[in-house]
Amino acid sequence: MILPKQAFSTEEIGRRFLSYYQKGGYEAIPGSSLLDPSVPMSFVMSAGLVQVETSASCQGGRTGDRYALLQNCFRYFDLDKVGRSDTHLSLFQMPGAFAFGPVDKRERIARIWSLLTQVYALCPETLWVTYFAGGEVAGHPFPADVETQQAWQSVGLDPRRIVGLGAEENFWKQGASVVGEEHVPKCGPNTEVFFDRGPQRSCGPGCRPGCGCGRFVEFLNTLFITWHIDDASGVVRPLEEPFTETVIGTERVALLLQGVDSVFDIDSIRPLVDHVHNRLVSPAVPAEECRRCERVLADHVRALLFLKADGASSPGKGGRARLMRKLVRGMLTCEKLLGLSGEEWVPSLVELAGALCAARHAPVLSVREGVLQDLEQERQRFEETLRAGRRCLERMLRRRERRYLSGEEMLELEKHYGVPVSLQEVMLQRRRVQYSRQDYQRAYVRWRRALVGSH
Repeated sequence: MILPKQAFSTEEIGRRFLSYYQKGGYEAIPGSSLLDPSVPMSFVMSAGLVQVETSASCQGGRTGDRYALLQNCFRYFDLDKVGRSDTHLSLFQMPGAFAFGPVDKRERIARIWSLLTQVYALCPETLWVTYFAGGEVAGHPFPADVETQQAWQSVGLDPRRIVGLGAEENFWKQGASVVGEEHVPKCGPNTEVFFDRGPQRSCGPGCRPGCGCGRFVEFLNTLFITWHIDDASGVVRPLEEPFTETVIGTERVALLLQGVDSVFDIDSIRPLVDHVHNRLVSPAVPAEECRRCERVLADHVRALLFLKADGASSPGKGGRARLMRKLVRGMLTCEKLLGLSGEEWVPSLVELAGALCAARHAPVLSVREGVLQDLEQERQRFEETLRAGRRCLERMLRRRERRYLSGEEMLELEKHYGVPVSLQEVMLQRRRVQYSRQDYQRAYVRWRRALVGSH
C-alpha cells in the first residue's frame, strides 16, 4: 500500500475539508442534531439537503448556492457490521459540500481531485473511481454518464482505474419514504472514489471497486442530481434547479492517511480499543470474537455519548429509545463475552471516550453520568432477561433429554426472550449442547422474509 506523504489527525481531516470548500466560495453552515425532526423514528444517517434547507442561511429562502458542513451521523442498519468490518462504524462524521444550479461535472471533479491529491496528499496511483455506465431505473432507461467518465480522465486519472457500473451501484434515487408518495423523487448518477490497499488483498483477476474483498475502500461519493422521476407514471423530467452533493467519510479518510488496517486503529478510536483489551482476563470466546467485542465496545460508547449529547432518551421500547437499548445491550453482551467485571472499568471507558470525543462535540462531556446511568439501569433489566432466557433454555433441553438446540429454538431465544445468539453459544458450549450457527442463520433468514412479507 502506498502511504500518503503526511498523516493528519481525524479532527484535522474534517477541518481541512471545510476550510478547502470555504476557500472555494462555499458557505460553512452547522451540521444538524442527530435527533433532527426529519427522521423522527431514527437518527440522522448522512449529510444531505436537510441540513442545508434548515440552516439559518436558508430560513425564509436560500440566498446562496454553495454550502459546506461537518455532519455527525448514526446508522443503526450498520450495527451488525460493526466489529466484523474494518470500515464500518455506527457513529461517524460525514463532511459534505453542496452546490445548486447547473452541474459542471468537469469543475466539480477537478475540485475533488485537488482535495484528494493536494489537500490530503493521496497518491493518484492509489485512487480508482466508478461512474454510471447506463441502465434502467424504475422502468426508464438512462444513458451512460460519459461526461463524468471524461471529467475523471481530464484530471489525469488512468482510464484503467475508471470503472463503469450499473444503476444499483452508481445511480441515486430519492426514496418515497423520504419525500412522500405524493411527491416526485429526485435522482441522478453518482461517482465514487476508492482507495486501493494493494493487490495482496485482491480476491482474484477481476478484482475492482464494487467487490467486497476489502482491497478497495470507498471513501467519497458525489451525486449529480439532475432529474425528477415519477415511479407511478414513469415520467422523467429535468430538475428546475439541479444540484451536486459531495461527501466523504472522515474516519475512512483517517484510515488511509494514517496507514492503518481499520477505522478502529485510527487516532480517535484506537485508545478505546486498547483500554478494553488491557482489561481482559479470561474471555469466554475465541480471539476473533474478542477483537469484534473490543471494537463494538469502542464504537457503541462513542455513539451513546454523541446521541445522548444531542438529546436522545434513555433505552426503551420503540423508535429512538429502542435503538439506544440496542446499543447498550450490545455493550453489555460484549462485556459478558469478554469476562469484564469490576465497578471501575465502565466509568473509565466512558471517561476516556468523552475526552476523545469532546474535540468534535463538546456536549458529550456533560452527559457522561447520564450514559453511565443508562448502562446500569439497562444492566439490571438485561440480567432479568437472561435469567428468563436460561429458564426457557432449560425447558427446551429437558424435552426428550436432547443435547442439541435447533436454529428455530435459538431464534426463539433471541427474538422472544432477548438472549443474543453470541451469548447463547457460550451457554450451550458450557453445557456441551450441540447447535448449528448455519441452522440459526437459515431460521433468521426465514423470519426476516416473513417479517418483510407481513408489511
